[in-house]
Amino acid sequence: MKNMKKWSRRFGAMCGAVVLATSLAAPAAFADEPVTAAPAAGAMTSYEGTTYTITLYSGNQGTFTGGETQRTFTDQVPGEPLSFEGVTLEVPADSKYYAKGVRLAGLDNERSDKNRDGENLAGTKTPMVAYVRGDGTLVGSVPVTEDADYVVAYGIMANRVAFTVNYVDAADGTELAESQTFFGDIGDVPATAPAYIENYVPHATLIDIVLSEDETKNVITYRYTRLAEGTTTEPQPDGTVDVVNPDGSRAEGTYTTDPTDEVAQRAPVNPIEATTPGAGGTAEGAGAPTPVQPIGAAVPLTTDAGTEVLADDGTPLATPGTETINDDETALASGAEAVPGSEAGAAAQTSWIPWAVAAAVLACAIAFILVRGLRKAKEDQSESSAA
Repeated sequence: MKNMKKWSRRFGAMCGAVVLATSLAAPAAFADEPVTAAPAAGAMTSYEGTTYTITLYSGNQGTFTGGETQRTFTDQVPGEPLSFEGVTLEVPADSKYYAKGVRLAGLDNERSDKNRDGENLAGTKTPMVAYVRGDGTLVGSVPVTEDADYVVAYGIMANRVAFTVNYVDAADGTELAESQTFFGDIGDVPATAPAYIENYVPHATLIDIVLSEDETKNVITYRYTRLAEGTTTEPQPDGTVDVVNPDGSRAEGTYTTDPTDEVAQRAPVNPIEATTPGAGGTAEGAGAPTPVQPIGAAVPLTTDAGTEVLADDGTPLATPGTETINDDETALASGAEAVPGSEAGAAAQTSWIPWAVAAAVLACAIAFILVRGLRKAKEDQSESSAA
């Protein structure tokens, strides 16, 4: 037993010696082998970020230039909008249809005035992401967040009316960008958005108007205020626009050029001015807007540092919101009531007069009938007594 233990200890010592010798000899052995350098960074497989494909279909009534029925835009970088500028649509001259604009495919004109949950509702928004000019060229862009299909939407020519979008300086009515004329059905509420104009901020992110048969009333005017010196605008890939103050602080998403964006649907409470024909509200040109008293309370436009954004005259700016143009062509902040002193307020103050006159006439008629009835009853009673 003692011999077995002795041999076990000797065997263990021998194994340890072999391992130690091998480890000490390893560096010398590997020193004779050539050293292989690590792969250079440029030789490594580069990573290509995810891109998306946007497909635009011409729909059933028209084709793109060259007779194509679809345009495919590949390798679109997410976060950067895809512009449809340069695409031209052709609709046969004798067609009873016209191109209204571009919408997401498969929505069946969802939110149109002709189809909403089976109801025929006039004045609901039509979320066109792009519109078609009179010459057939497309104007507008879409955000790129995934593979998406878009299609040209059509309306019946008999219901077609034109509407004009103006972009003017609120101070003097100067045209800041070329007016655009598009088309829609009577009763539609086109989803428009302000154009990007460097170092200017629009008063509204979206202006709603119910298209009228009278095209002179179908005028949307975006009014802009120039920023103070040193304050700049920065367009973002998603279509929103940031305002940067001289101190470097930033007001993110001040407004958007995408009418379907949530920023465009922002609740309005800012003061606005009316646009009337002959005062910046005609298709022929843009003049100075007719002033109207502020509606609701203005929400100051401030940066992430809490500093106010100022106009070039030093006055603080309000956060843009949606506006609504009523049938009387007075733009109102949606959900706000008319205030005394404004055109809308004056209309509200006098709207009761016709009803009061009608009520007075009706009361007189009822009184006349009652008096005559009483007189007749007395006459009958006298005759009965005499008999």
